Amino acid sequence: MTNHPKIGLFFLAGESWWDAGLSDAKEGPYAGFIKKIESDVTSITEELRKDFDIISSGLLHTKNSAIQEARKYNEEDVDAIVFCPIIWTNDAPVVAFLQEAKKVPIIMWAYDPYRGFPDYFKIEEWLRASSPVSVQQSSNIFKRYNWEYEVVFGNEKEKETLKEVKAFIRAAVVKKSLKGTRIAVLPSPCRVVISSWFDEFFFSEKFGIEIDYIPVATYGEVVKGIKQKDAAEYVRFLKTNYPVEGVDDDTLLASAKQALAFVKIIEEYQLSGIALEDFNEDIYRILGFRPHLYHPRIGELGCTIGFEADVPGVLATIIVSRLAGQIGMFNEFFSVDRYKNTILMGHPGHGEIRVGDPSTYVVTYDLEFDASRNRGAWLSYRAKAGEMTFLNFTPEYGKLKATVFTGDSMAGPRIMEGYSHMLVKFSSDVVQLFKRIVELGLMQHWGTVHGNIVPELNCFFKQIELELQTL
Repeated sequence: MTNHPKIGLFFLAGESWWDAGLSDAKEGPYAGFIKKIESDVTSITEELRKDFDIISSGLLHTKNSAIQEARKYNEEDVDAIVFCPIIWTNDAPVVAFLQEAKKVPIIMWAYDPYRGFPDYFKIEEWLRASSPVSVQQSSNIFKRYNWEYEVVFGNEKEKETLKEVKAFIRAAVVKKSLKGTRIAVLPSPCRVVISSWFDEFFFSEKFGIEIDYIPVATYGEVVKGIKQKDAAEYVRFLKTNYPVEGVDDDTLLASAKQALAFVKIIEEYQLSGIALEDFNEDIYRILGFRPHLYHPRIGELGCTIGFEADVPGVLATIIVSRLAGQIGMFNEFFSVDRYKNTILMGHPGHGEIRVGDPSTYVVTYDLEFDASRNRGAWLSYRAKAGEMTFLNFTPEYGKLKATVFTGDSMAGPRIMEGYSHMLVKFSSDVVQLFKRIVELGLMQHWGTVHGNIVPELNCFFKQIELELQTL
């Protein structure tokens, strides 16, 4: 997550129960009943407070208190609302809340304090578990007021329930964070990989991102302005921390200036992504060779560098990074091993170093060029082991296809020269996976991050009203 999320936690019970005397019963089956409900409210609040900045309503039951709570959430500019009608409630406070509240992502929590039924329900025992009827009752009101929502069932002591709630909140925070996110295209759309062309207005409207176009000449001036001593210091850092295979000092120094220039541009433009068109002729004319050397500060700034001017691919990487709370890698399919059920994946250029296994880091020349041509330096690796999530954005006919799958990055030494790469194993048949991807006409780039964030992605795409296909 990009910040500490601020969550409105809205608990509601029916005013009818107060009118019926349940709230202050001193004897009989309802004696102490409301205290039990308030205890449930406190327990939920404290559990969510471990991860989020919680603005809790406490237990409310009137229309006026619901209105005041909505105004409080508006003033606090909450990222999302968790609505828990914790026992059977009345409609008037729900209507009043929706009329007053600013629309933000909302999840309705059908609270289940018992995890199953007893053999026989006493009335006060059942009423404590009556949240599901209120959630269903409220759902029609939400639909009528055109509020989209998610639903979760269970209690705060269940891992799966908490996982669903937290996935929803992370998605809401990332959705909000994308507004004003800046991605630079350097310098222009790609003529070699034309599938990366996209509808800029659609991306602005759907995600709220902003696109900057940076000429190579502008970047080149920044490269010229990098001080020799700063570039030399980064060269020393590279030689101290990574094996350097055959790259001469002049090439390292020139590449270091380019890497530091990227850092400066990211800071100056406040960029979260750069879609580099590294086939552009001005790259070679002005810079001499492709600027593909990574600098650790790029990842520290939360910026992804992708290639072939693929803004959708860069955005996919930004989204999975923010949902996972760790920066990911702009990635693509290389080759399929049908016998070992694995896919070799990776990409030339700025592989995000935090994805890599430190024992496999190495600095080499840009090995896509022959030694007879000008070429810069790369820093590459094999990815760390662990489950990974892969998100693809493919523009098509004025729409955007979103597709996700998961696999396991396997541990081991480098199995590929030059590129940052990973060997990914799948539980299903890898050839069938590959065929399905090709049948869907997906372009080759995937935003990749460690961890399984499919629940977060499902919530995110529902919130932005875009279909997500899971392979």
